[in-house]
Parts: sequence; structure tokens; C-alpha cells
Amino acid sequence: MPIQNNPLKRPIGAQLSSPITTNATTTINVGSAAIFAGAVVNTAGSAWNVEIYNGVPGSGGVLMATFPADTQGLVPSPPLNCPQGIYAVTAGTTAGSVSIAYFN
Repeated sequence: MPIQNNPLKRPIGAQLSSPITTNATTTINVGSAAIFAGAVVNTAGSAWNVEIYNGVPGSGGVLMATFPADTQGLVPSPPLNCPQGIYAVTAGTTAGSVSIAYFN
């Protein structure tokens, strides 16, 4: 499944999660066919990072990707299968706003 950028600033056909605006663990999608497809940083944070997990972090979830969210824009990723669900962990000094792109 190729990932392409489009004027909507997300991979074609991908859904976007609601914006994450705090340091937290957020459930994005729990379906067995979940595929992480990248992210859109809506508002940059300061020393702010996002980690994407296949499964619940801290309960056996596997780290799939990590990226800084200190710059606005698209954060592309190859499609990453997350059969245990997609979870995002955001942490850092000052939170910004990020939406996770995914397929289910």
C-alpha cells in the first residue's frame, strides 16, 4: 500500500485521529487490521516526542516508531502493521498538537 502525500496533508485514504494536545498515552485504533501511516504535527511542541506502539505501552506493546514533534507538518512513515492496535505516547517539555494517520 503506497503512501502518497496530498493537499490534505495526510496519506491518501488514511484517517486522522483527533488532535493529541497533552503528554499522555492515547489509544488511536484497536482493530486487528490497524496500520500506522504517519502523522501530522498541527502545532509544534517544545522538546516534544511521539512514540507509536503496536499494543498497550508498558503492557507488552512493541515500539514501532518515534519522532520529534517540534516542527509542523507531515511526518511520513511506511505502512506499519499494528495488529494489537495503535497507541501513541506523547511526552516532553511543552505539548503541541499532533494527529496520527492510520488505516483500519
